[in-house]
Amino acid sequence: MKIFYTCEYCGEHIDTLEVDQVDETKFGFDCLTAQERQDIIKTDVTENAMYVKSLCDTCITSMGLDDNIMIGVTSTNRSYIH
Repeated sequence: MKIFYTCEYCGEHIDTLEVDQVDETKFGFDCLTAQERQDIIKTDVTENAMYVKSLCDTCITSMGLDDNIMIGVTSTNRSYIH
């Protein structure tokens, strides 16, 4: 299966991965609620592809999400997917 990552904010292609099987824990999908999964992940069975909305490095930086000095949030417990 091919997994296509696209920036939700600017629409830029981030990366494409090809995997034999999608490991939900490895990709962090297990941390998403059912609503987040519906909003972020689209699967096309006929194309054997998955489309995932994420944020590119440029948008993360422009939004200030790369700062280690976020109120009450350390770099080890951020909840956004990247």
